[in-house]
Formats: sequence, structure tokens, C-alpha cells
Amino acid sequence: MGVDKNEGYDDLEAGSVNHQQADFLMLLVLDRDRGVCTPLHINRDTMCVLWQLDIYGEPLSPFNGQITLAHAYGSGGKDSCRNQVRAVSDLLYGTKIDHYFSVTMDAVPIINDMAGGVTVTVLDDFSAVDSTLVQGEKVTLQGDQALTYVRGRMNVGDTTNLSRMARQRQYVTALRQQVLKQMERSEDFVLKMLSNVSASMVSDCSVYQLSDLADALTTYEFADIQTIAGESVVGEEFMEYYADEDALYQQVIDLFYVPVEE
Repeated sequence: MGVDKNEGYDDLEAGSVNHQQADFLMLLVLDRDRGVCTPLHINRDTMCVLWQLDIYGEPLSPFNGQITLAHAYGSGGKDSCRNQVRAVSDLLYGTKIDHYFSVTMDAVPIINDMAGGVTVTVLDDFSAVDSTLVQGEKVTLQGDQALTYVRGRMNVGDTTNLSRMARQRQYVTALRQQVLKQMERSEDFVLKMLSNVSASMVSDCSVYQLSDLADALTTYEFADIQTIAGESVVGEEFMEYYADEDALYQQVIDLFYVPVEE
């Protein structure tokens, strides 16, 4: 989860106690038998069943909304993360999600610069936001420039979340290559990186467990990042993304199930 303060939701449904939404959602699906990791990038506008929480952090009452809002219910800590996991799991027909890792967007510049900067070819028109990001030019993102690139939406390109998601996938792919280079140079690089962003992250794993997982993933083949097919429509107030249920059902089967041999 990449967590950001809400965009325009000054007064959420009753029961919310924080204003942080999970604007970036990516599920890593690990096939240990084949040694393949398949990332699934989930549109933050995806409409689904969400849950308000009671004072103990347990589900209280359901409502329909954008999946990004699940994190806004709770303290902003582990209860919010568990609620976000619940929403993603339900969207994927009850698929069990083993672990979660949440980081606030202000950690992006730290991770970016520790990786040595990330080079991308600018996909959208940022002229109204950052003159150093020229569409079509190759740029090595540094500091807050990286955050602008993966976070920017208003006054950027066609202003849609779908365009921003394309930039995020491009960035994540390039960032992974940079992190791998740093890991080759320093065996404790991931541990140092996690320690540097520890104040911005929430997880059900320790930094040592996350570091071990990152080391294990260096042996995995990374498949192309998948998205969920669907349609964006203008809702009463905000954009809403509706998943293609048939396509999603088949995607879940392909990602999480092994055919039974006859």
C-alpha cells in the first residue's frame, strides 16, 4: 500500500478516524513452485464492498465505495491496513492475503534516492506542475521529483488515475532494477532502506522479515505487472472504476489456483 492523504474527501462516512487513503495498491503473487512473482496493480477507484469499523477495529457495517477508502477507516495503523487487506481479499473472491506492507508517500523520495535515482521516459505532460519533467524526455528522477511523477494527477496529462497507474507501473519496474543493483553492492541494502523509512511504514512483518523476503525475491522471475480489466465512469462526485467480473473471476483462477490433473 502506498498511503496518501485523501484527495477531496474532507468528510468521509461516519466512523472514519483518519484521512489516509491507500492510493497505490499492488499485490505480489508468489508462485513458489515455479519461482515466479506476478504483481497485480489495483485501481484505487475500484468500487467494492467496504467496512466501517467498531471501536475495537472489527468490521461493523458494510457500504459500497472506492477501494482506496478502506484504509481511511481505523487509526491509520494496523487496523486500517487490515481493513484494506479485507477489501482487496473480498474483491478477489475471498483470496487469502498473507501479509501487508504500507508506506506513506513521503517515503518515495527516500527510497528513490537510496536506489540511486530512477530513470524513466516521461509519459505525460507535467508542464503545469514541474517544468523539469518534459513529456517524451528521459529523466533520472531525484528526490521530490520522483514523488511528483508517481503521485501527480491534477493538471497532469489527461488527469486520470489510469494514466497515473501507467506511470506508477513504469516507475516500479525501473525502481526494482535499481534496487537489485544496490543489493548486489551491499547485502544489507534493503535492511538499511527499510530502517530509513520505518517511521513511514506499517506492516505485519518486521524489517528483518521484509529484508529476508526481498532477498528471496531476487531468485524469482518477475512477470509483467497485471491490472484488473474494467471501466471508469463518472460517479455522483468522483471517478468510479467497475471491474469486469467475468474477467476478474478468470484472473483470480489463473493467478491463485492450480488445475486438477485428470
